Amino acid sequence: MYNSNGQVKNCIRSAAPIGNLQKSSIKDILLGAENIATQQAMLNQQPGARCYPCYDLEANKKSFDIISDRIFYIKELRKIDLDTYQVGNHELHTIDVRWSSLCNFACVYCSPEFSSQWASELKVFPITPDDQQLKDFKEYIFKNVPKLKHVYLAGGEPLLIKENLELLTLLKKTNPDVTIRINTNLSKVDTKIFDLICEFKNVHWTVSVETIEQEFEYIRYGSRWQDFLDNLETIKNLNHKISFNMLYFLLNYQSLFGCVDYLKSKGFHNNSFIIGALLTPLYLNIRHLSDAVLKSLEKTLTDKINEHPGYLLEDSYRNLLRYIQQPFEKDLPNSFRQLAELDQRRGLNSRAIFKDLFELQ
Repeated sequence: MYNSNGQVKNCIRSAAPIGNLQKSSIKDILLGAENIATQQAMLNQQPGARCYPCYDLEANKKSFDIISDRIFYIKELRKIDLDTYQVGNHELHTIDVRWSSLCNFACVYCSPEFSSQWASELKVFPITPDDQQLKDFKEYIFKNVPKLKHVYLAGGEPLLIKENLELLTLLKKTNPDVTIRINTNLSKVDTKIFDLICEFKNVHWTVSVETIEQEFEYIRYGSRWQDFLDNLETIKNLNHKISFNMLYFLLNYQSLFGCVDYLKSKGFHNNSFIIGALLTPLYLNIRHLSDAVLKSLEKTLTDKINEHPGYLLEDSYRNLLRYIQQPFEKDLPNSFRQLAELDQRRGLNSRAIFKDLFELQ
């Protein structure tokens, strides 16, 4: 997995990077001691040092309908020859490449590192690899394109990032049967990148959404709810797989469930929902809510689980229930102060949109 600040990780869920392109070449990173140790641990049937996030998600669960990148890639790469798995071998079969942070949204929970809109708003511009470092890395990735089984595109907003057009053009020419998974805010379906993705048959859209209407437009700053609905209808007609990547936090502590129900009413299956608790920024953490409110949410989640929805939706609810029960140092007044600063900078009024939340002051 590559992030636009130069960090290289074993995968997106990995707890820490194994190197940075600003300091080392991709080949030196992959052959570095930290990565070799991870490979050796896996071959010894042990978790790699950065792999505990997946094992934590899998704890005490027996079903494969769980939200774990480890399980996802066990399924996705199940046909790979086992001889591939040797220490020092880096024959690429899957990549998660985020070439830049170019994005047209500034979602409340994002940052300048992942959104160029946030960077412009705060005038904080992350340092990234130079042109030569990025060129060398791109050559390495493109050289491995014919072998790829799975490509994950995120950002930023991947439908706007020009390097994705280069990558997809090469894939279409040399590897048209590859599976493409794209994590998108679904705001733009009038790009060349979108048109090219439509030419592939194995596409999995992972759409970011966590609430509806006014709340949606506040949280996903720069968005229009109607545009989202129109574009969702567009990809529904492509015969591609669609999932929803959803975050649970202070601003949608009640409305998340209505969003799920709304999307289910549109015909989406319980296995389409991947919901996780928001970890950063800290002031939006759902555990700032009072113990009484969290108890009420525990009951809501327990009732949802007892309906036995199964699939990824039920696993999501179980993960959220476990998360909100963990101890936490609350500071809800600070959350309101931070929202007030955000409102002032953007000319918005969170108090008018999230009325139930502000009644908890």
